[in-house]
Amino acid sequence: MQIEERPLSPVLKSELDAHLRDGLRTIGGQSIASDAEKLGAKLNEFLIEFEKAKSQFKENQIQLLLVQVGAVLAQLFIMKYGWSWTCAKDENEHDFYFIVSRDKKLMLQPWTFLQDCVQQPDFHEVVKNIVAVPELASQSDEVMKSDLLYQDIGMAFMAMGSLVALSQGIGTILEDGLPPDMESQN
Repeated sequence: MQIEERPLSPVLKSELDAHLRDGLRTIGGQSIASDAEKLGAKLNEFLIEFEKAKSQFKENQIQLLLVQVGAVLAQLFIMKYGWSWTCAKDENEHDFYFIVSRDKKLMLQPWTFLQDCVQQPDFHEVVKNIVAVPELASQSDEVMKSDLLYQDIGMAFMAMGSLVALSQGIGTILEDGLPPDMESQN
């Protein structure tokens, strides 16, 4: 897919800001919005509790909730990794917006990613370290050895069925600085 980035319109920026405010309120994170670590922990806590209670919600309520919480996830990626929102048109001339890494190699539509996550049977394992997904993606062979731009980390991880494996490997990366398969290279 050919992507031509363009700045967000003021209207779209305002909508994203409203989703973020609503998402922060939904997860109870208004008071910690500027602390990425605390906000990430609060988001994980919320997602795990949501998974337990999601059967009580109607589908349209779940979709709205995922947009709001997706805006919080996007904000975490912006704060922690320097990602930014951008807008583009797909090959059918439909607008879509997503967050993109500084080097433009990685992208994510956060609400789509969360929708995919909540449909996983091992949802708890998938989301427990969701904030570190960009870090893992940037260190993967698929990204490091590729010249492609705008690789959708959500689609890639879902297609590979590796979100749980990634989630379980994150502790090693965060504690030791390298994923287990990269330690042998050093």
